[in-house]
Amino acid sequence: MSKNNKQLKPAQLKVLFSNLVMITRSGLPLSEGFDILRRNDDDPAERALIDMLYEAVNQGETITEVMRKSGIVPEYACSLISIGEKTGRLEETFASLADYYIKRDELSHSIRSSVVYPVSMLVMVFVVVAVILVKVIPVFTEAYNQLGHELTGVSAWLRDVGNGLGQFGLWIAVVIFVLAVIGIILALTQGGKKFYNKLFQSAPITRDLSLDLSAQRFSLAMSSMLSAGLELNTSLEYAERLVEDKRAKRSVSKIRSMVEGGGRFLDALEKSGLYTKKDLALLSIGIKTGADAEAMSQVGEQITITTEGRLERLIATIEPSLVAIMCILVGLILLAMMLPLIGTLTGF
Repeated sequence: MSKNNKQLKPAQLKVLFSNLVMITRSGLPLSEGFDILRRNDDDPAERALIDMLYEAVNQGETITEVMRKSGIVPEYACSLISIGEKTGRLEETFASLADYYIKRDELSHSIRSSVVYPVSMLVMVFVVVAVILVKVIPVFTEAYNQLGHELTGVSAWLRDVGNGLGQFGLWIAVVIFVLAVIGIILALTQGGKKFYNKLFQSAPITRDLSLDLSAQRFSLAMSSMLSAGLELNTSLEYAERLVEDKRAKRSVSKIRSMVEGGGRFLDALEKSGLYTKKDLALLSIGIKTGADAEAMSQVGEQITITTEGRLERLIATIEPSLVAIMCILVGLILLAMMLPLIGTLTGF
């Protein structure tokens, strides 16, 4: 493998480090543990890495060297493992990394679910309205023609829209499909990911969520690195690279600058604007008692719970709203067609 290989995703990394925790905790020799894993791992990238680890320990190489050579493990994780090897705390390091990636994967899954559901509802609303315009409106149009009347106003406009959808529906579907494919392709490229990330950071409905996610990632990363024995300045340097939100990155940069300038870590956290008063109270207790890594972990979990609750409330708001919009649209369309017909039949 080379450094150009695609890095493992959080879901893969959580499995990898969970397996490594199991090996180190079991007391088995590393070579024997890696041999067991490589025989039972179905993921090609993970299996290739385990094969390299198996060969490396038999040749006297360090785990850190192999992971760096593979190019599929993030640099900050490699640095933590290096510290764990030097300090004899490899098990704790693997456990900390496994916990970090488990929480990242869980939150990523929650976000994906929160995006997929509203999009599915929007598609359903579009399909229902399109079916009414294409299939139902012509029935009313035929009824008006039989009565010798012409549709006017909104009713005529709806009829024209329905005719347009019926005539060009295939082309519209092709355009939508092409746009969807382009969107998926963009999501798989670095440039596309950056575009979506900027959109996520700046959109009014998601910008606060983006900041919370970065605060969660920063907290969990700091917990992992401090637990592994990494120095505070070095931990802040790596954590800053992991943060994607621009506002959060500025806050982390501010924390790092203050600490490097001789300021207290707690004061820097308070002035960064990255945490709520509740988070800062927990961090203050942890830092003052020497349990800064544990406090960072608890704050990260706290932000995770808060973010998941916000996502659940967002879905709970979107679902009835989209259903209501669909009902209103369908009702207005039918009213626009029915009222003139009723007026014609009753002589008004």
